[in-house]
Amino acid sequence: MKKILFIVFVVTMNCLSASFADEAGGRFSVNMERLDLQSVLDMYHQMSGRELVVSSQVKLMHPAITVRSSSMLPKGEALKLIAKALVEQAAVVVSQLDDKRDSVTFNDALLPTRPKTK
Repeated sequence: MKKILFIVFVVTMNCLSASFADEAGGRFSVNMERLDLQSVLDMYHQMSGRELVVSSQVKLMHPAITVRSSSMLPKGEALKLIAKALVEQAAVVVSQLDDKRDSVTFNDALLPTRPKTK
């Protein structure tokens, strides 16, 4: 029982740390701390109102994504910030397909490089 309560607590804390708020004037504050990729994509979908066509490679990925805005941003800027974090932290690219859909793909050439160790 304690284990289940702990899991519920962790999930709740993740949800609280993954917030975005639509304030007056359509401005958003983004605060996502080590959130799983699918949750970030769900938030992107909610904010953009666009259908996401997600590649099978991306569906198998499980990186933790962190995105923070230091101030309230217009919706377009908040979406750009999230898209930039996806590229930089997981090599996941969001690109416009048409008026209603975005493509979400993985590009391994964009993976962050790590210094070589001896």
